[in-house]
Amino acid sequence: MASVIEKSDIVARITAIRDKWHFKQHPLSQRLAEGTLDLRVLAIYMAQHAKYVRYGLQAFGHLYARGASDVRKMLAENMAEEEGLIGGHTEHGAHDHMQMIYDFCDRAGLTREEVLGVEMTPGWYGRALYYLNVAREEPVGVVLAMQFTQEGQMPAFNAEIVLPAFEKHYGIKRTDRAAIFFAEHEMADQEHSTRQLALAAKYLDTPALEARAEVVAEEMCKLRWGCTSDTYRKEHLKQWDEMPPGVK
Repeated sequence: MASVIEKSDIVARITAIRDKWHFKQHPLSQRLAEGTLDLRVLAIYMAQHAKYVRYGLQAFGHLYARGASDVRKMLAENMAEEEGLIGGHTEHGAHDHMQMIYDFCDRAGLTREEVLGVEMTPGWYGRALYYLNVAREEPVGVVLAMQFTQEGQMPAFNAEIVLPAFEKHYGIKRTDRAAIFFAEHEMADQEHSTRQLALAAKYLDTPALEARAEVVAEEMCKLRWGCTSDTYRKEHLKQWDEMPPGVK
C-alpha cells in the first residue's frame, strides 16, 4: 500500500483538503489548547460525537457490503477496535470506545444520562446524514477518501491539542482513564486513516473519480468545521439559536 501512496497525486490533494479544514485550527480547539475552554464544552462535543457515530456505524455497514475484501478487512478491524474486542494502543488495553467517552465526560462533569440525552444540533445532523449518504451512494474510493479526511484529523488533534492541554491546564494525565479515548485515537486513527488513504488511492482509478473524491472530501470537512462551530457558539460563546415563540 505504501507504493500506492507514493505514486498517487490524489493522496496529496486529499491530504491538502484535510489540512485546509483541520479542526485543530478551530477556535474551540484553540481555546482548549490555551486552557480557557470549560471541559464540559468538550464533553458535550464528545456526546454529540457519540450520536454521530451511530450514523457512522450504519455507514460502515454499507461500505462493508459494497467493498472488496481489502476494504472489508480494514473495516472489520476498525469495528473490532471500536467495540473493544482488539486493539489497546494505551496501557489500558482493548476498551469499548463508548465507555471511553463516558469516562471522559464523567471527569468533565457530564453524567452518562446527560451524554445520552444530548440533542444533535443541525450541524451535527447534517454531518452525520451526509456521511451516511456518501457511504450508501458514492463509489468506494470516494467513500474511503472522505473517511480519511475525518479519522485523519484525530491524531494531530489529540497529540497537538487535547493531550498537552489536559496535562498543562486540566490536571489530566494521558494515562488517566479520562484521557484514554484521546490517547487511543492519537495512535489508532493514524493507522486507520493511513489504510483508508491507501485504499482510496487504489480505487480512485480515473480522473473523474479523483475529482469527485475531492468534492466530497471538502464538503465533509466543511460539515465537520460547521458542527464544531455549532457546539462552540452554543456552549462556549452562549450564542443561542433563534427559536419560534414559545419554543426553548
